Amino acid sequence: MKLMRLPTLLGLLGLVLLSPAAMAAYVDKDPSSDCSVRVHYPASIPSAAETFVVAVGTAMSRSDYDFLAAQLNGKGYVVVAMDHARGNMVKTDAGKFQACANLVKANIAGWLAPHGFSTVAHWIMGGHSAGGQAAQNAISANPALTDAIFSIDPYNLSGAGTVTGPALYWGFTTTTCFVDVDDAAKAGYYGTGGQRVLVRVKKKYSFGPCGYSPKYFHCSFCDGHCPGCTNCMTTPNHFFVDVGNTVQKFINAAFYGTWSKANLTVATTTPVDFFVDSDAP
Repeated sequence: MKLMRLPTLLGLLGLVLLSPAAMAAYVDKDPSSDCSVRVHYPASIPSAAETFVVAVGTAMSRSDYDFLAAQLNGKGYVVVAMDHARGNMVKTDAGKFQACANLVKANIAGWLAPHGFSTVAHWIMGGHSAGGQAAQNAISANPALTDAIFSIDPYNLSGAGTVTGPALYWGFTTTTCFVDVDDAAKAGYYGTGGQRVLVRVKKKYSFGPCGYSPKYFHCSFCDGHCPGCTNCMTTPNHFFVDVGNTVQKFINAAFYGTWSKANLTVATTTPVDFFVDSDAP
């Protein structure tokens, strides 16, 4: 009998934690040899839908962010998990990010028209890990690419270009998976002019499959785990719920309400601190 790899097994265990009813539909598209996307859409797409483009991290693929996408779909958002360097484990190329993002923008109406999609209300682009670095540099070079930024623990932004908000970053107080906390989401926050938010997860350790490890870490945003990361803690469902709720607050404050720390802060099960605009992490 063929043995199941640990990351695959843990991913299946994660599926048990997430209600099947929460898993939305998706279509997979390959608009170019470099560009591979999974477009997640809610059961009822708003006439004007907020549309997220989340670039994948190192050695990751479009199929690794289904749980996160499901939570955002539940808010009525369309989510594109974008592999802009298909077949290459390195995902830091800003040029490939921009090229793939432009293909998404040009084709999404046709891809989702059969499912009731009408138009994009706002584009929100960013990425996880290396994909976040690619996004930061691409948006810095071409601010018109997106209306806002959403990046989750982007990798090594200390030398990335400066961007203009509104921008939302999720990060950590503990360095995990070789992603230095001072060069990741914190650096993205400081590298953003204008409206900016950093949701920083507090340090918390617990016992898991790989021993005593941070409960929340760099790869918590993925369905399974990242290659090369020694932590294999299964992400609790409430983490994805908390990310989804902070994203909804961010969208409402940025485009439909008043921008303030009070309007951007939400109660979470995950232990976090919120930093907004002039706050110093």
